Amino acid sequence: MIDESFHIPVLTEEVIDLLLVKKSGTFLDVTSGFGGHSAAILEELNGGSLIATDQDPEAIRFLKSKFKTEKRISIHQARFSELHKLFSANDFDGILADIGISSYQLDTAERGFSFMKDGPLDMRMNQNIGEDASSWLNNASEQEISNIIWKYGEEKKAKRIAKAIVEARKSFKIRTTKELAEIILEETPRRFNDKKHPATKTFQAIRIFINNELEELDLLLDFASKHLKIGGRTCIISFHSLEDRMVKRFFRDHSRRDPKLSKLPNLADDSSFKLVTKAIKPSENEMNINPRSRSATLRVIERIK
Repeated sequence: MIDESFHIPVLTEEVIDLLLVKKSGTFLDVTSGFGGHSAAILEELNGGSLIATDQDPEAIRFLKSKFKTEKRISIHQARFSELHKLFSANDFDGILADIGISSYQLDTAERGFSFMKDGPLDMRMNQNIGEDASSWLNNASEQEISNIIWKYGEEKKAKRIAKAIVEARKSFKIRTTKELAEIILEETPRRFNDKKHPATKTFQAIRIFINNELEELDLLLDFASKHLKIGGRTCIISFHSLEDRMVKRFFRDHSRRDPKLSKLPNLADDSSFKLVTKAIKPSENEMNINPRSRSATLRVIERIK
């Protein structure tokens, strides 16, 4: 049985305040997970409805149990890349995405996301599809591993780490999170003043690659830009710089005149969106209560025509 206390939703008050402009509207939570934000939305709705999606089958089972008596919500298992197919005829008054990994997933050793607990090196958001991290890591070339660690983890020691991984797998198949973490730690020892474990960026990079996360996010942004009603808002919470840069650029580019035309005189601004607020970070109080919220960034855009 899943304990809801595993996952504390971040920036909930800010999301509710900025997303629910029309409380009788139709909303979409595309990362419903274990229902934290979804429950808060339902609590505030006044005649509205909510569609909740997630790609994790375990989360879907939990959501269906949690909201089994709730008539205002419908629940669907879906990746971002499947939203166009599922909801091609739908437009929404608000779309919410809390990008990344839940505390439950991170703290469950069997999911293989974290080096803090030893478990199988899996890292798939949906363990029923795709190649797991162990299979990829034991078969990919040194160059490919290095490229992925650098591209998605922005790890300066990517080449050294990739070389160490390839050397280690000559002796044994890398199957667990502990084995991978120890290979990285031996190659890049932790200094006494390091706040982050040396394996942090590598684990992040492999997870992003295995789940195709940035490509999926790009498809979500495209979906949201096409399926918001006028006056509707999209709220996206991200947890690392790669995601946040993508969201920031997409929102910026869709809420201003085409830069190529910006110097032409007397040309009206024809953008269909506006930025609602600057990037929002958690309060000191929230960060003290939930330390994992420290890296969260919320951005909001509204359709204006």
